Amino acid sequence: MNHRASNRWKGLVLGMLGGVAGTAAMGYYWQAVTALTGEDPRTKTSEGGPHELDSINLVGTQHEADESSTAALGRVGYESLVGEEPGSDETKSTLSTLVHWSHGTLMGGAYGALRGAAGVPDFRGGLVFGAALWLFGDELSVSLLGLVEGPTKFPPEQHVHRLGSHLAYGTTVAVTTQVLQRVFGVRGMEA
Repeated sequence: MNHRASNRWKGLVLGMLGGVAGTAAMGYYWQAVTALTGEDPRTKTSEGGPHELDSINLVGTQHEADESSTAALGRVGYESLVGEEPGSDETKSTLSTLVHWSHGTLMGGAYGALRGAAGVPDFRGGLVFGAALWLFGDELSVSLLGLVEGPTKFPPEQHVHRLGSHLAYGTTVAVTTQVLQRVFGVRGMEA
């Protein structure tokens, strides 16, 4: 195996560890916002309506009322594998948590494999990574896949907080991955 391919695999593994740290940071972000505001902003919906972009799904509605995108994906996956809906709220919650942590870990792995080693932690790269995941994943993909309502269903402050949580995730993934690369001696991925 050549040096470049070896470092990509190391980057993937270290990025996955960064993804775990980033997912934890995202959770801490939501805890802090909830403590500061007195309520979880993710539970709010826009007043009035319907609005023009309340539904932008391309494949039909996949979510149930008041179900997060991770809960919807967990439920849909469970139904596909088992052939019936999850029986308890505990199972639904566990599935949502598994989807959330798996996605965060895998996205961190992708970051680590693609980004490469850096001499110093790259905060800017982490911010761009987090913002891209927010825009293309949280704002667009989950709505287009019918896993959650469209963007106008939620108030502007919720979008801002979701961006904030993804920026916390992205910077934590970048810093953690790059620190681990230094600790484990992963050099640049040049040919």
